[in-house]
Amino acid sequence: MTNQTFTAYAVSDLYQAGITCDGQPFIAETFYVVIENADGNRFRHECNFNGTNPVFSEEDDNVYFPDLRKEASAKAERLANKINAAFASGKGIDWLHWFEVEPVFGSNAY
Repeated sequence: MTNQTFTAYAVSDLYQAGITCDGQPFIAETFYVVIENADGNRFRHECNFNGTNPVFSEEDDNVYFPDLRKEASAKAERLANKINAAFASGKGIDWLHWFEVEPVFGSNAY
């Protein structure tokens, strides 16, 4: 995948961050970076930035899920900008931190 132009962008998915005090799953958002080329090939960075971090309260024996989406999204955006700058400078990226994911629907790679 060398010598190809990629564009990096931040995306998000849902994940189960834990169990609430009433026994229900707490669904949260995680953010990460994807790079994509003109043919529709996509690769995902190994780092996730979770939109919450479960906190246990000893006062009432409950788990709380603070909303950290703004910070997590900003971290993913910063990483995407850093990667785009690396591509623009001709420096490239370290492919050890990436894994291939499904190509863009309807693209040449699809």
